[in-house]
Amino acid sequence: MITLLAIAIPASAQVSPDDGAWKVKGDFAMVTTGGIAVPVKAGSVSLSQTGEASQKGKGVDNIAQYESEDRKVFATIYIFYATYADTALATWATDRAIHERFGPNLILVSDTIVAAGGVPQAATRRLYDKAELEPGKPMVTAAGFVRAGRWMIAVRVSGPAGRRPEVEGAFDALLSGMRFDGKDRPMPAAPLKLAATCPASDEKPARFLGDKASGSNALFSSLTGGSITVKDVAKGTVTEQAPPLAFPHNGTSTLCIRGKIAAGGAQWDVLAPASADDGQIALVLLDDAGGTVAVEPLLLLDKDMGKGFVVKRYGIGVVDVLGSFDKMPNLAQLGAIVSGTDRRGAMIRSSTVFTPDGKSTINIDPDMLK
Repeated sequence: MITLLAIAIPASAQVSPDDGAWKVKGDFAMVTTGGIAVPVKAGSVSLSQTGEASQKGKGVDNIAQYESEDRKVFATIYIFYATYADTALATWATDRAIHERFGPNLILVSDTIVAAGGVPQAATRRLYDKAELEPGKPMVTAAGFVRAGRWMIAVRVSGPAGRRPEVEGAFDALLSGMRFDGKDRPMPAAPLKLAATCPASDEKPARFLGDKASGSNALFSSLTGGSITVKDVAKGTVTEQAPPLAFPHNGTSTLCIRGKIAAGGAQWDVLAPASADDGQIALVLLDDAGGTVAVEPLLLLDKDMGKGFVVKRYGIGVVDVLGSFDKMPNLAQLGAIVSGTDRRGAMIRSSTVFTPDGKSTINIDPDMLK
């Protein structure tokens, strides 16, 4: 999970000009695998460290940390290669994490869409007040996301409540100072939209299609590049949408909460489309770094077109395809899949690794197809 505050950095820390995928030159630090650069200085904060948060050496999960001269205002930028990239979903997951970290008094002050790197309406911008890590020491924190293709750029700036203008100034300077020199450009963002209720869903248990069918579906799903599908019952068609074009379309479509599941000692919301025009899909957001369990229509052909559903787990640079079912699993089944208590439904049938250079590697056990 993306941490919400910069990690404390020793006073002697230095920025390495060649740390992982980072190249620091002049006024910018660039993630070379994505051609995305961030400013070395933004308002009162300056770059203090660059590195990789995970998957060392692959350049798909990159972190840059900043701090003010007195180390009271601090910032973090994450640039990660998400296989299910969406600013609205990231906003939802981050809001949950911020509330969990900063306590019950936290309030959302503003929620807007702003420019990033000279591109209008490309970034989410949320400002929170009355945050507390220690009792009696209120803080303000700003959080936002930019999406460029599969790349997600998460920006966090925090500091004492009395220095709110400084926090906001640093956040805005980080966004405006970004550069996108690679093939992926910032995509339009829209505010998170949440409907009051979801359409009624069938909560009768779905039937597991078996190991052989799940293995075959996993292979086919892997070959489609981690895409999701939207079924139009009236037209009898299935439309393939490869992330990052999938629901909720970077905030364009409206989400609703289908219900909650219990997994890992916590309660998780199950998100779904508020409109039938967006098809049938269920999403469980595991973290604010793109970790998502999705239940999507199977992309099948001819007489089987649109029949059945497949469970996928999206992460940074990887998509795992799990079990297949004859219809959308109910909430209890989803909870068992996410928690792993349904071992057959949660078993990884195939795993596809995606890299920023456009290559992909499919890993599948041939025994799954027997």
